[in-house]
Amino acid sequence: MNCLVTGASGFIGSALVKRLVKEGHVVRAVLHTTPPLYRDSQVEYITADLTNPSSLPTVVHDIDIVFHCAGIVKDYGSKKEILNVNLKGTQYLADVCDKRIRKFIFLSHLHSKSTTNAGAYSYSKALAEHYLLEKHRTEQFPMTIVRPGNVYGPGAKTWVVRPLQAIQQNRIALINNGTGLFLHTYIDNLIDALVATIDNSHITGEIIEVTDGDNHTTWRTYFSDLATIARKPSITRTMTKTTALLFSNYMMMRYYLFHIDPLVTPTAVQILTNQRTISIEKATKLLKYRPSIEYLEGMKRTADWLKAEQYI
Repeated sequence: MNCLVTGASGFIGSALVKRLVKEGHVVRAVLHTTPPLYRDSQVEYITADLTNPSSLPTVVHDIDIVFHCAGIVKDYGSKKEILNVNLKGTQYLADVCDKRIRKFIFLSHLHSKSTTNAGAYSYSKALAEHYLLEKHRTEQFPMTIVRPGNVYGPGAKTWVVRPLQAIQQNRIALINNGTGLFLHTYIDNLIDALVATIDNSHITGEIIEVTDGDNHTTWRTYFSDLATIARKPSITRTMTKTTALLFSNYMMMRYYLFHIDPLVTPTAVQILTNQRTISIEKATKLLKYRPSIEYLEGMKRTADWLKAEQYI
């Protein structure tokens, strides 16, 4: 298949490009301003701005499968910019795909909410989902939404490097004693699910949630395991969700007044106190998805990568 991967310089996009090449697909990788994590002579790399629709027809020319992984992954910053990239960029890309496109796979996330107080990132993903679902309903556009959980593993910055560095600098605290559920999704497991969409003809119009299928691992367990990897003591500092929300709102006010990056955001508090469990039954049924890397093995591989990259 001729596959297009947007966000190809990112953590998930680069892993997907690598797997697609390994499995013999023809890959066109879309970059914006960041160079790819790895280069392959078999990949066609192109630079494009998804918010500029006039440049997109050549991007999707002769493409069978679109994997739309690009986006601004921040829960603070310019709401206008985040919506421009995550919503309008998705709309422009979907609209330029002609009827020869077999599938449009949109990478969303589990915490998408259709309310503005969920954070600009979640809000933009929810609006993009709504747009694609409507486009499918009215135009039979062949879209599928994949919602992964908290994606971790070698190369992950958001859920590996950043919390590790916070632990190393002793500036991390649990919320509600860390009892929130860590809906982990090991990177290779997610890529398995994404690749499985290629040859599946029964997923058009579907929303598929993908995690490692573990609804028991807490944030206390995960952060404690990261602390062990970093040879730091287990985390004992904790605060209530109410206190954390007050602190995160103060952090956001400081950010908007003085442009100081927040240590924690209201969206992060919601994720770290999550009690929602996720079923992967639909992913198993539609994609034959079965997570091959369990939590302990995933953490071992993550630790090996952190050592190799001299983070620890």
